[in-house]
Amino acid sequence: MSDSIEKRVQRGMIVEFDYAVLPGHQLLLDVYKAQFAEVGLNVDATLMARHMLGKPFAHAVTALMTHQGKEVDAQAIVALCTPAFSAALTDALADVPAEFKTFVDAVLEKDVKVILISRANADAVRAMFPNVEKGLAIQTDTSSGFGFLGWDVWRRTARKNDLRERLCVAITGSGFSIKGVLTSSMGVMFKENPLVAYQDFGGADVAIEKFDVALVKEVARILRI
Repeated sequence: MSDSIEKRVQRGMIVEFDYAVLPGHQLLLDVYKAQFAEVGLNVDATLMARHMLGKPFAHAVTALMTHQGKEVDAQAIVALCTPAFSAALTDALADVPAEFKTFVDAVLEKDVKVILISRANADAVRAMFPNVEKGLAIQTDTSSGFGFLGWDVWRRTARKNDLRERLCVAITGSGFSIKGVLTSSMGVMFKENPLVAYQDFGGADVAIEKFDVALVKEVARILRI
C-alpha cells in the first residue's frame, strides 16, 4: 500500500493505562500483600518480581505459594484481589497528571483514535475527558497477566476498534507488555516504573520521560502522519 493511501487509513494509540499512567504495579503489590497476610503468605517488591510478574494471576499466586511452602486456594485469592485492585485503580484516577489529559487531547486532534485499557471503573476513566465526544474508547482489561498485557489483548483491542495493528502505537508500562506489542506488529513506547526496571525493554521505539504535548511528535513519527 502506498504512503499516500496509507495516510488515509485510521491510526490508533492503545494505552496500557493501569501500568503506564497509573501506578498499577505498586497497587497490585499493596492489594496482594494485604490479602496474603491473611493466609500466612508475604510478598514484597523482590518476591513479586521473582515469582509473580509476567504470569497469569492464579499461576503467580501458586508460584509464590510454592516458594514459601504454603497451601492456599489461588483462585479464591485472585477472586478477592481483582475487585480490590479495580477499586484501588479507580481511587488513583485522582492523581493522573493534567499533562496526560492534554497529551491525549493533542493526539485525538491528529485524527488518531485513542483506546485506554484499564481495570478501573470505565465511567470514572471516561469522566476524565468530558469534552471528548469521539475518537476515545475505554476498554476493560480482560488480560489474565499479573502486571502486563499479553499479545492477544493488544491484537484484540486493535481489531475491536477497527484498527490495523501495524498502524497502531502502544504505550506500555512493562517489558513483558512490550513483547506482546511487538508480537502484534505495533509500534511501542514505554513509561518505566521502578518496580519493573529490571525487565527487558528492548525493541521499543521511545522511552517516555513524561507525558506532554511534545510527545505527540513521537506518536506522529511512529504512525507516519
